[in-house]
Amino acid sequence: MIVFVNNEQMTLPEACTISQLLEKMGYRGTVAVWVNEQQLLQRDYPLYGLQERDQVKIVRPLGGG
Repeated sequence: MIVFVNNEQMTLPEACTISQLLEKMGYRGTVAVWVNEQQLLQRDYPLYGLQERDQVKIVRPLGGG
């Protein structure tokens, strides 16, 4: 299936979850994820199944002080 991640087209296997996508892309640690402009809770990443043509935004939080 085709999805868009940070405005880049990606081809993923059917029934791919957010957790699987993050692992495939090499994300480690805390990230914020939106799907179709809806922010997801981190606890939902393993359960949220992506759909054809979903728009995904992944952001790493910035720390500072």
